Amino acid sequence: MRIRNLLSLVLFTFLVSCEESLTIDIPAGQEQLVVEGHIEQGAPPVVVLTRSMPVFSGFSPADIEASFVHGAQVEVSIAGKSYTLKEVPAAAFWPGLRRVVSEQYAIPENQLTSNSNFIFYVYTSDELRGEIGKSYQLRISHEGRVLTSSTTIPHLNPLQELFLQPHPDPRQDSLFTLFYRYRDPDTLGNSVRYFTKRNSEPFYPGYFTSVFNDELINGVQNLSFPLDRGEPRGRDVDLDTYSYFGKGDTITVRWAAIDLDHYRFWYTLENERNNNGSPIGSANTTRSNINGGLGVWGGYGVTYHQIVVK
Repeated sequence: MRIRNLLSLVLFTFLVSCEESLTIDIPAGQEQLVVEGHIEQGAPPVVVLTRSMPVFSGFSPADIEASFVHGAQVEVSIAGKSYTLKEVPAAAFWPGLRRVVSEQYAIPENQLTSNSNFIFYVYTSDELRGEIGKSYQLRISHEGRVLTSSTTIPHLNPLQELFLQPHPDPRQDSLFTLFYRYRDPDTLGNSVRYFTKRNSEPFYPGYFTSVFNDELINGVQNLSFPLDRGEPRGRDVDLDTYSYFGKGDTITVRWAAIDLDHYRFWYTLENERNNNGSPIGSANTTRSNINGGLGVWGGYGVTYHQIVVK
């Protein structure tokens, strides 16, 4: 009995001694340049260039402002002709640039004016406009680092129509699900990214997934699927009303054809976000199309579709 008690005491002492505070220093990874750039038909190229930030770093306004990369040499080329993009702060955006940035980055247009203190910088050119079917090469040079990428603005691939169905619960008769009807071309590889706008809100991409691909539906001529309402990132989602629209809403869908590399970036990034912290989530690596850095340079062939919930 004494031996058993002694062993118990030793084991207890060992366990208590293990309850020390453990501090692990996680070394910061190598800083990289991060690109989020796009070009669509009839609009100027827009490139947001930032530095990667440590996972546990702060996100104060000062931190966010410090993440923007200034003074880089940014060029976009098409058919052998190069255009130099100039850095422009939000306060100096002209109306056409303000619209493009608002739609792509879900920023209200009134925050992108000289009357706002909103911090945002882009590289752009008023001399270049995107064209359907054209390819655009991006080259960024900064502090000895060179980043390159290429993208294409695909041919338009519009929806046939939008329609609505009421909430399955009759007690929720003010809520509706948005559906789209679509005819897929008979060539494999058609990909799409979508955004929704409700009334005067900005355009928001689909919250859990914003991209589709025709790998399993190639050439199908009459498809109907629900389309979730886009939500702003960083807010808690109300699962009772998620994806639904309400009576009186004016809904605008921004439906954008994208090339395959562009699709793979958003598909893998959204998978990574959705699996974050899940013990059963599959391993995933975001597939950037930026050589020498992180992020995406993507072309959009955009069409708009609207419906009013009555």
